[in-house]
Order: sequence, then C-alpha cells, then structure tokens
Amino acid sequence: MDGAYDLFITGLPEAPLRATTRDLGLSVGEDAALKTTVWTVGEDRTTAFSRLPAMVARQLAEGGELQIVAQGPDHRRYRFIMALNPSSTALEQTLTACGRPLIDPRDKDTEGDGRETLPALARWEIVPRPRFPAPVGGRSPTEGYAVLSCGAENDGRLVNCQIESEWPRGYGLGREALRSVDRARLRLSDEAASAGRRLEDGIIVFSVSFRMD
Repeated sequence: MDGAYDLFITGLPEAPLRATTRDLGLSVGEDAALKTTVWTVGEDRTTAFSRLPAMVARQLAEGGELQIVAQGPDHRRYRFIMALNPSSTALEQTLTACGRPLIDPRDKDTEGDGRETLPALARWEIVPRPRFPAPVGGRSPTEGYAVLSCGAENDGRLVNCQIESEWPRGYGLGREALRSVDRARLRLSDEAASAGRRLEDGIIVFSVSFRMD
C-alpha cells in the first residue's frame, strides 16, 4: 500500500469533451445542505474522482440519504437520490489500510474543495512553485495536480500539510507539492480581515498544479 486513497462516482451524465473537472452537488443525511465541490473527470467521462476522497468517505460512513446533483451535456441538472446504510466498519477498513483516520477533527474546519483558487479566508503572498519530480521508468506526465490540506500560522506559513489526492498517481506529485509549500506564504483576505477572522481559524484546502512548458 502506498497510502493512496481514491473515491469515485460513476454513471453520471457525461462531462463535456475537453473538461478535466466538473462540479457536483453532494449531501449526506436527511437534513444536510447540498454542497457543491469540484471533482476530477475520469477517462470514462461519466466517472468523477473526488479531490477530497477520505473526507467524502467519512461523510458516507455516517449513512442516511445521499443526494448527488450533476449537470448533463444538455445543460439540465440531474439529481440522484439513494439511501445509504451506515457502513463505518467497511469504510474504516479501507481508510485504515491507507493510513487515513475514520474520524478527523480537521474536517469541521476545512475551507475549500481542492480548486486551484484559495478559499475566501486567504490569498497567496508567495505562491507555491513546485518542481516536476524525476521521471519514473523513463516516463513523466506533462501536467497534473496535488490537493493539499494545511493549517496556517499568523505569519502566513503553512503547517501540518497533508496530501488529500494527486493525479496522475505514481510520479510523486504530492511529495513535490508538500516541498513547495515550505517556501509559500499566505495572507488573510480583505473580506476575512473585515469579518475579524484569522488565518489560524481554518484548514485550507487547495490544489498545486504541475504543467510542463
């Protein structure tokens, strides 16, 4: 096991031909609000991979009514509703096997869903500048991403960062993304400052992108 953890949904309306991401609305539980998050489009364009797979798995483990809302190629919104039985034992086994906790107190403070843009709490003062890792088996991707979740200090340093997902797998993009945030710095957004918030208030989720020029 390399610690990789994936969660995907299949059977969705087909994503647009050149789209690499798509927004899905997701809620778990009868009273839960529908939350829109970004997902990565799979090779089969009816499949979408979560950018926060462990967090979504922990939500699914609670059981209840699952709702998924996706836009189709006809620009209509499709809603899928199903009942989930609580399955914490089965999901705990998958999470534990990949070194992920069944309960993570960071989840309740998470801001962002893995997009390249930062959540409303923060802005970049110094942007991460990752390096492409060395080729593996003579092969190297031309593009990719790693999604990280990090705490922040008042001086803008990112701390306690974790790799939530990466694509493509097997090239060490997540490790290089972690190295790049050592030099990066955040600042509090004007909106958050006006609201009296602090950088330390949230766990910030963002995507570090890799592109070969």
